[in-house]
Amino acid sequence: MNAKKAAELINIIQPEVAIPTHYGSIVGNKNDGELFKENVKAPVKVELKLRFN
Repeated sequence: MNAKKAAELINIIQPEVAIPTHYGSIVGNKNDGELFKENVKAPVKVELKLRFN
């Protein structure tokens, strides 16, 4: 599942907070967290917890 598809799912489920964790090291790239965040709609809050060196 790519970042856009993950955001679509979150927009359907509508949790209070979404924290993407599987990007940048296992699959995808480091920018996928931001892409995910841009595609998630309010009122869902996205928290990016992973930090890359």
